[in-house]
Amino acid sequence: MPALESAAMFGDLVTLIRRPLAGLNRIDRERPLSLGMLALALSVLLPAGVAELGALGPYRRPSNLAALPSLTAQGTDIYARWSYAHRFALPVYGVLISLGLWVLAAAVIHAIARTLGGVGTFSGFFKLAGYVALVGLLALPFGLLGAVARLAGDARLEMGTSQLAGLVSLAIFLWQNVLLIYAARQHYAISTERAVAAVIGPIGGIAVLGLALVIVGAVLFVLSQSA
Repeated sequence: MPALESAAMFGDLVTLIRRPLAGLNRIDRERPLSLGMLALALSVLLPAGVAELGALGPYRRPSNLAALPSLTAQGTDIYARWSYAHRFALPVYGVLISLGLWVLAAAVIHAIARTLGGVGTFSGFFKLAGYVALVGLLALPFGLLGAVARLAGDARLEMGTSQLAGLVSLAIFLWQNVLLIYAARQHYAISTERAVAAVIGPIGGIAVLGLALVIVGAVLFVLSQSA
């Protein structure tokens, strides 16, 4: 039975990619919450597994440090050493943070959608959000190629793959936001304008907050290491 459910989940993913509206409608009507939770779990665990594989690669000092300003080069070198020292723990932290952000985003979107006159349930929308998160696995092959390049010590391939993976991840993130808008509109039976307000506000706020925390944390870390 679990195998059949997993097959159905990935079949839904294919439909969600090829025919998003039809896929969201079928997931909303026919799929249980457990599949949405499984989809969310896989969306964060599989990339973490690939990151753990890449962590087996050797340490390489960042290139072109001599071309950077002194303080920037020092901070880059310190961060690279710290990242390598914690390379196996960072993917675990990433799993916890990603899960927390998806749950938080779904909860805030639900609250806003209901405030705007929506009639759906949190569990129903959370199921859809789990499937939307699963779309992120489209970037997994690029991450796997980067991990293999790191293991092989091919710095040029690793850099090129990382840059491509970043662009693909950005495109997927934008598409996920569009899918969340469609999901909110359908599940809560609200207008597109209200769905946009329910989704873009929380997602933008969480993204800005996360970026701010990363910047502040990086600055404090570099200052503490330089003291």
